[in-house]
Amino acid sequence: MTGFIGYGAVGRGAEITTRWAAVALGFSIPISVALDSMLALVMLLAGLLTVGYRGKSGVIRANPLAWLAIILFFFYLIACTYSIGNQQDMLDGLGKAARLMFIPLLLIVFQDDDTRRRAWYGFIGAMLLTLVLSYLLWLGLLPKWEIIRGDAANPTIFKLHITHNLFMAFTAFVCAVQARYAATPRWRGIWVALALLAAFNVLFMVQGRTGHLVLLALLVYMGVVWLRWRGVAIALAAIAVLAALAYALPSSSLHQRAALAYHEFSAAQPDVAATSSVGQRMEFYRNTLEIVQQRPLLGAGTGGFRQAYAEQVRDTGRIATHNPHNEYLMVAAQLGLAGLLLLLALFAVQWRVAVLLPSMREQMLARGMVLSIVTASAVSSTLIDHAEGWFYVWMSGLLFAALKSAHPLQGAHNR
Repeated sequence: MTGFIGYGAVGRGAEITTRWAAVALGFSIPISVALDSMLALVMLLAGLLTVGYRGKSGVIRANPLAWLAIILFFFYLIACTYSIGNQQDMLDGLGKAARLMFIPLLLIVFQDDDTRRRAWYGFIGAMLLTLVLSYLLWLGLLPKWEIIRGDAANPTIFKLHITHNLFMAFTAFVCAVQARYAATPRWRGIWVALALLAAFNVLFMVQGRTGHLVLLALLVYMGVVWLRWRGVAIALAAIAVLAALAYALPSSSLHQRAALAYHEFSAAQPDVAATSSVGQRMEFYRNTLEIVQQRPLLGAGTGGFRQAYAEQVRDTGRIATHNPHNEYLMVAAQLGLAGLLLLLALFAVQWRVAVLLPSMREQMLARGMVLSIVTASAVSSTLIDHAEGWFYVWMSGLLFAALKSAHPLQGAHNR
């Protein structure tokens, strides 16, 4: 079995503990914030006790994703030295950025095929549990529990609607990919049914526009990969059908959210303080762009966004925010264009090296995850949000641990 080697009973116990904590984290991310934090701490402490990690430095050196994540974290660390934020804001910002350091750790932990398989079972199991409970809640068959976030009109379960729909859109994609590469017709039918149920949950049940965008982006991507340009036409036709269904079903989540977004966008006025959700986001974007223009190279520093934004809207009657709901603007405001370019390089490298993964299924899942985060980051601050941030970090470790070559062009030509 591949993996890192522990010496003595402590090392072996720590190795096993780290792997199972990493696997359990995949189940926890869609469900529990408290459990996420506990498992991350267990994984970190057990990892430090595993002497064999020293023998795995080659995994990190050979994987560009690992050192780009490390470089980006150290940029956040350096940016503390010039931050205009207070100490608490800096510590909060640095703590969220520190999740990036789990990517190298997870790349090591998930070197083992069996561990990766168990991790997938955990994540998909958590999402299918969420899906079943969401349908029961929507149908009025689930009693109100304290842990349930939504109701029949917006049947989210463990997370708020934005997070629920982002994860469920990716789950629909995973099920579709599993169906495409299923070994038997029976399993293909099961995966297709699950993909359709998850997609319906995103589009017509839960009120999360971010998930709508992510699902549509993934639909186009699948069409391009599997059917090339003909697939684009089919994907666009499918989107047109969805739009027609939304129009024909005015009570659906997709229709209501699209209509509300259009109304709020039309009513927004740049010279008047916004009161609607879409209007406020547009206001956040404009003001954050002003902050970036004022500090274009290195930004306001780690944790400096809240103070910079408060100064930007002072005496204007506009709402002060600690979150511009756009990851690219958030990074640019704190780390400047240099930090933004580094973040985009991280995403671009992930997309690029995905072709080196052992199978087409793994390549598609890896690129689908990157596309999900890239799309969602345009309308939410994905990497600073708890669940979305851990989703990106955990999935990056899981999906790219099988990367074997440090030479993308050579590896691509040899496939």
